[in-house]
Amino acid sequence: MGSIGLRHARLYAALPDTVVEICESRPAGLEEARRQSPMAKYWTDYAAALESGPDFVVVATPHQLHAEMSIAAMEKGIPVLSEKPMSDNLGAAEAMVAASRRTHQPLAVGYHLRFHPGVQRLRKMLAEGEVGPLVFARYCVDSLVALENSRSRYQATLPGALFMDYSHGLDLLLHLTGEIPKSVETRGVPGAIGELKADPILCSAILGYDQPLQVELHMSYVLKPEVHTLQVIGRRLGVTVELNSGQMEIHEIRENTLQRIAMPYERDPLYVRQWRAFRAHCAGQPSYLCTAEHALKTNQLMDRLLRAWGKA
Repeated sequence: MGSIGLRHARLYAALPDTVVEICESRPAGLEEARRQSPMAKYWTDYAAALESGPDFVVVATPHQLHAEMSIAAMEKGIPVLSEKPMSDNLGAAEAMVAASRRTHQPLAVGYHLRFHPGVQRLRKMLAEGEVGPLVFARYCVDSLVALENSRSRYQATLPGALFMDYSHGLDLLLHLTGEIPKSVETRGVPGAIGELKADPILCSAILGYDQPLQVELHMSYVLKPEVHTLQVIGRRLGVTVELNSGQMEIHEIRENTLQRIAMPYERDPLYVRQWRAFRAHCAGQPSYLCTAEHALKTNQLMDRLLRAWGKA
């Protein structure tokens, strides 16, 4: 029940067809959850919670716990929506996918930005050829808030947590381009802001491809207010989405015209849409949801970034 776990619980408890029960072993986390959702049933032991037979499990623990907890749920016959990334390491992510196949239980990963209206519009533009052949893409996030909101402060002790916290960018690039990079270069530096530490606290990466395409990643915990953008440049259009505001800019390259489109949104509805999509996925229906197979590709790319950084 960190900040994201609290969000899941609050939103799903408000839905008319969902009853939320909460599992939290940390006393401070349990107290915070009780204040937010006083009517919910609470568990302090995960094994006991699974034995009670829930219909679904949402895993919103630190990254290194996702695999063990997700696999335990699937082995009890329970579908799992795990927060991103699937795991902190590739071997554990592969074990999660294997468990899903072995138990025949649905497993999905919470890359909720797939449901962002700007991302969905951009994906449609790319699919329909409106942007033209891609030559460049860039994902940028600078956010001190991520460190400030962390209840467990795992970023101080988990090397490479920055790549994991912002694996959204990796998922979006794979989701939008469908391309696997041939080469990966990474540079990162450790640091601290007050008592908040991370290694790295800032990093940049360049992804190269067989085709004439370059992708850049910039991620950090150092700025406030948060900056969060996604940009693609094709031979016809350049498109930038400011993911926090929903502002989209479309540059028509040959005519040199610029169009600005406001696509305002709120975060909470994205999580609700993701939950509905997960329920549909469990019923065998297609959706934008990030399936386990797609999430594994993101973990594979994250592993390459970690290895290029030298901390895998």
